[in-house]
Amino acid sequence: MANRETKIVNFYESTLASLLASASTSTSVTAAPTTDGTTVINASSGDSSTHYYLVVDPDNSSNREVILVTQSTGTTLSAVTRDLEGRHATDPDHQAGTTVRLAVLAEHFVDMNDRLDTGLASLATAIQTSDLQDDDTFASAAADKVASSESIKAYADTKLPLAGGTMTGAIVGAELTDYVETDVSLSSSSGVVAIDLANGNTGSLTLTENVTDIDFTNVPANGVSTFTLKITQDAVSAYTVAINAITVNGSGDVTAKTAGAGGYTMTATLGAEDLVFFMFFDASTPYLTAQQEMS
Repeated sequence: MANRETKIVNFYESTLASLLASASTSTSVTAAPTTDGTTVINASSGDSSTHYYLVVDPDNSSNREVILVTQSTGTTLSAVTRDLEGRHATDPDHQAGTTVRLAVLAEHFVDMNDRLDTGLASLATAIQTSDLQDDDTFASAAADKVASSESIKAYADTKLPLAGGTMTGAIVGAELTDYVETDVSLSSSSGVVAIDLANGNTGSLTLTENVTDIDFTNVPANGVSTFTLKITQDAVSAYTVAINAITVNGSGDVTAKTAGAGGYTMTATLGAEDLVFFMFFDASTPYLTAQQEMS
């Protein structure tokens, strides 16, 4: 009985207008299956999707019989399947006047389950591989496609891998409860210290010579950025750090701006530590403040 649409109304009851003899597949009722005078149950010839169940002699526990009607016109039931419950070895006779009633039966729920199974199977068939968008970058994303799980994972991993990555664009309303900045290990060569903000915004430098030039790269062209530099004086010889030959993203030498143009002088105490803070507005000349001889 799979794939049939069960026709159920709130209530229908009538009586047999003629004998429903054993093994007979047709009979008639005194009132056509209607509600409020409107025919609501009808199975036309050749329509296998339309049918309904009736219980004949429903109040007689020994003679009760569930039948399936698959073709009817008015009061004539002309295609009847007998004894759906298998209660009788031989189909019983039902005399004219016997009650016929529409009732909720197990068959109704079986039919509904069959319809659900069929619908889900059709849905699964309808979703074909061609309906999936398998594009790891979503460069060719389409509004009528469903992204594959592989594409979603690959796209997410590319944007922000679990192992770490770079985020771009504005992040609005972020609240950080715990974070760690990368400590970039720095050194000088021929008096030049190269600082790439793409590697981090905090660095450490131990002096081995006089620093005459500090070159910053990858400073954001828009917005405010900072770099904190811990400078440790050499343990044997005192070296100097000049701040009048600073370059930003390859521009010409500038002098860092300090409070009252007072400049900055590296602590000469051997092994001393100075914390120097650079702040950039739109990659312009940096502002410099310092906490010196930290101990």
